[in-house]
Amino acid sequence: MTKIKINAEIEKDGESFLFYVNISNISEETLKLNLSNNTGGLVRETVHLYDRNKDRLHKGVSYMMPIDDATHVASIETGESAQLILKAKLEEIENDLFLDFKGANFNVKQDETYYFQIEYLDEKSNMAPFNID
Repeated sequence: MTKIKINAEIEKDGESFLFYVNISNISEETLKLNLSNNTGGLVRETVHLYDRNKDRLHKGVSYMMPIDDATHVASIETGESAQLILKAKLEEIENDLFLDFKGANFNVKQDETYYFQIEYLDEKSNMAPFNID
């Protein structure tokens, strides 16, 4: 049975955010996981944002990206971890502010706190808080 533990941390880099997702293998076997977000599918299927009341936000536009290399299978040995980094940037479109990931975006507001969570293989990460300044 596949058992993983997920942890998320966030770093702000100018108008961009870097979401560091660590996936730890706590099962008794080597795991082979496709951790690629080349088409944006990983974000569309696994990333959730919540408002300050921890109510889930709906995704805005979801879109496919051209495929560069659709397969990025990571082998994670028992007791080891793999990290993936998801980048998002703030974009203003017609007076609305969006946190735009590769594959999907979320409508956000200035001076608000949000929570990032990733759900993968039936496991959820911590709800990592971040502010839109």
